[in-house]
Amino acid sequence: MLKKPSILIPALLMLSLTSCSSLLYRYNQEAKDTNLVDVSYDAVSTLQDKLASPLPKGSLIIVSTLVNVNNQNQTSSFGRIISTQVASALHDSGYQIIAMELPIDLFVVQDGGQLHLPPETKQLLKHYNTSTIVGGVYAPGKKNTYVSLRMIDLNSRSFISSADFSVPMGPDAKKLLQPKSVDDAAQAIAPVEQSTMTSPVAPLETTLEPTQEKPNQLPE
Repeated sequence: MLKKPSILIPALLMLSLTSCSSLLYRYNQEAKDTNLVDVSYDAVSTLQDKLASPLPKGSLIIVSTLVNVNNQNQTSSFGRIISTQVASALHDSGYQIIAMELPIDLFVVQDGGQLHLPPETKQLLKHYNTSTIVGGVYAPGKKNTYVSLRMIDLNSRSFISSADFSVPMGPDAKKLLQPKSVDDAAQAIAPVEQSTMTSPVAPLETTLEPTQEKPNQLPE
């Protein structure tokens, strides 16, 4: 007759192997994609909620394509679709939007704590007479991609709002994260003397003001 300890050891061993197999299956199981539209719109709500003073409706905001945190000259379909959805959410909130690709890292600050902007970017922003820009970076991980959005006041060149979130590394996210280069501003954007902009990301909206119709004239 087997002693009780001899009976318990095989049972505990089987239980341990079953638990390990279950944990290994869950670890190796591919992550599921999340709805990027919902994530982007929630991020915009966070940006607006964190503002010390709300931006006046109708204000012009430039939305820059998100770039890879490790390479400011690299983006992807992921960075472009997130920034495009952010632009759409801000437009739906009542703002004028221009979306474009700018080869700048919105986290590079000088010793004085001010945002560093290349001369060509300063010239472009001055041409559009805007005081607010939204952009950010993303960092692909093994299981998630981490995104940081920043809203910047160009007058003071300081952050006025931020939003951070993560996206599960599902099959769609992996496909969208394949790297693409960001064109130089001089190549991506026409000279400011011209009235058109030839950036790969076209402006989503140039004005929110409705056109005024001329009143019908009564016959004499």
